[in-house]
Amino acid sequence: MEEQKHYIHREPAMRWEDGIPLGNGFLGAMVYGHTSKEKIQLNEDSLWYGKGQDRINPKAAEHLKEIQQLVLQQKFAEAEDLMFSYMVSAPFNMRNYSTMGELDLAMNQKNPFAMGWFPESDGENYISDLDMENGILNISHTDQGISYKREMFVSYPDNVICIRLKSSEPKAMRLDIALNRYPFTDRKVPDDRRPGKFVSAGVWGSTRYDRLTIEEDKRILLEAHEAETTFAMGAEVYTDGKLENAGSRLIALDAQEVVIYLTGVTDNRVENCPETVREILKKAVLQGYDAIRERHRNDFSAYMKRCGLSLEEDPEASRYFTYGRYLIVSAGREHSSPMNLQGIWNYQFEPSWDSKYTININEQMNYWPVEVCNLSELHEPVFEQLKKMQKTGEEAARKMYGCRGMMAHHNTDYYGDCGTQDMYSAATFWQCGGAWLGLHIWEHYRYTLDKKFLKEYYPILDDLALFFVDFLIEDPEGYLVTCPSVSPENRFITEEGYDTPICAGPTMDNQIIRALMRAVLEGAEILQEKNPHEAEYRKILKSLRPNGIDSQGRIMEWAKEEKELTPDMGHVSHLWAAFPGDEINWKDTPEYLAAARKSVEVRRASGCNTIGWPGAWQISLFARFLDGKMAGEVIHHMLYEGLGKSWLNVDPVFQIDGNLGLLSGMAECLLQSHLGIHFLPALPPEWKNGTVRGLKARGGAEISETWKDGKLKQAIVKPMHDGVQKFIGKAPLKAETEEKEVFWEVLEDGYEIRMEKGKVYQLIF
Repeated sequence: MEEQKHYIHREPAMRWEDGIPLGNGFLGAMVYGHTSKEKIQLNEDSLWYGKGQDRINPKAAEHLKEIQQLVLQQKFAEAEDLMFSYMVSAPFNMRNYSTMGELDLAMNQKNPFAMGWFPESDGENYISDLDMENGILNISHTDQGISYKREMFVSYPDNVICIRLKSSEPKAMRLDIALNRYPFTDRKVPDDRRPGKFVSAGVWGSTRYDRLTIEEDKRILLEAHEAETTFAMGAEVYTDGKLENAGSRLIALDAQEVVIYLTGVTDNRVENCPETVREILKKAVLQGYDAIRERHRNDFSAYMKRCGLSLEEDPEASRYFTYGRYLIVSAGREHSSPMNLQGIWNYQFEPSWDSKYTININEQMNYWPVEVCNLSELHEPVFEQLKKMQKTGEEAARKMYGCRGMMAHHNTDYYGDCGTQDMYSAATFWQCGGAWLGLHIWEHYRYTLDKKFLKEYYPILDDLALFFVDFLIEDPEGYLVTCPSVSPENRFITEEGYDTPICAGPTMDNQIIRALMRAVLEGAEILQEKNPHEAEYRKILKSLRPNGIDSQGRIMEWAKEEKELTPDMGHVSHLWAAFPGDEINWKDTPEYLAAARKSVEVRRASGCNTIGWPGAWQISLFARFLDGKMAGEVIHHMLYEGLGKSWLNVDPVFQIDGNLGLLSGMAECLLQSHLGIHFLPALPPEWKNGTVRGLKARGGAEISETWKDGKLKQAIVKPMHDGVQKFIGKAPLKAETEEKEVFWEVLEDGYEIRMEKGKVYQLIF
């Protein structure tokens, strides 16, 4: 029973979505893996079309009270008409993430990049081996008795993509190397001139760059722009053969080894993009390939080695657990942008949903696994993003709603735009996106107990809470409600037959606001600071509508029982308090947990999606229901039926949220800590024998577990702080450190042990 650390492919990809993703948070590469003509698509995380915009509709605030009154009077059509007139931003779209371009390679080919060329392979004995622990891809094949090997990785310490190609015989390689940037397509048709080969069926030509030069006969430099955003990327080549400057590309001749260093930057980070590219490449060359490789391996593996899963009966699930963590380490690092809808990988100039940050589920799901899977530092890009959003969020609160504090709607972009996005009422007019994202600050604190961190980011939590002091209004029943709002992204049908998403005080809003107020109040106590708005926050907590249960036994999604327009809706927004929140739980609110389960069952029976991010959310919910059987069924369905050839979530296009939500759900089955440390709370029955190491629990502890025949046998606890740790469930037979046996105090629902930082506690069951 071993952890699965390698991901093997026996054939190259024919579609971008089936490629192998590499990255360091700043640079991304999607590798097809072909041997004759290869296309490696490239990204830089700060390459967004254009610059930040002030899009807020200046008429919103003056029409807000009229809209609110119409909503409270249930005159939804009239309210929507005003909202579409005065609350839509101008322009109504934020900026979009874009592609940097591509690196094209051709091995022993004549005229390889003729119009319409398509990636292709020759030879035999092909194998592609992604070493996920070290973040290194190796591709090998043989052709006419000669073996060829290609190694590739993306270094975070040196911010460079490195590729080394070798042949078993001297002078066996001619390698054409080109940088390009034009519309990218996987559509292909058979090449009548070459049986079994293909040519592109997409747009030919139409390059999108400003300048391409060959410098010093060894470096390709491409300069381009996306509206006002300018950038550059460069590739420097070294070989033991001859290097020819072909004007538009470099050609290595009579080579046994070729090394390529590649990087890219934008003016969102540096002033002189071409010069910065030259400097990065110069440093890489001075360091040398082997030194960069070793530094990269040490850096990448330091994250990957912390945590791992071994499953005797399902090694592919174990491999996927490694792959999910690999995606996080590759897509989002310290000081990079947060992972967007596609992580960091995007081949389009105008990608689906702009490949930006959708914050009514998607970005949050990307970061659900980072704490429990022992990658806490990689949560940092979200916190830096919130700092960037604070000014724009305060402007949105003031200009649109006449409120203090900060807020965001259901999307944001690289520049922290907090205005409304699109003209899709079921999503556009929602004010809790910033609050939900901000609660990641609180979750990070709960896992780390880092008071210095909490003190730094507490003002953002407070700013988010302050918005609701001014924004909430009283409804006819005396409850404080968000108005106008929506329950993302659902609609209901009124008694008059009108379908609308517009409402006051949807359940999700109440749940998020309650969690936010509690976090701000508890945070002030921890920091021993007096919050000047404490009384107002406590009033809000008392005045929000409590969760309700409808006539079918489900959690009510709106203030009163409504007929859903889409009962198969993938969003389960009204179950936020069951997961990722914890207000609804098996201990304190069992009747509401049962109602949450009923809600999921009705959605599934109505045909809701059980793959992608909706399926991933269901896994974590079933785990919170302590139902390992159902959680395991959804995991199996997603893993074996819901992912692409390279395990990317392609439902119907690539979105990384499904990948990382699946990882989160797997971890939630193995460990929960919202009510105390709960070992194997929802173990899927097909995972009979296994070991997981290095998970993290709230309260600051690292956890490892071993089980046999579905029963916990041993748990290892490494506390990061002195104090009492509470555990859920049956007490162990024995507990000890290296020095001595330790004892516990039995509680009604578990037991607790006083633990010391730095010691290792072994619990035998």
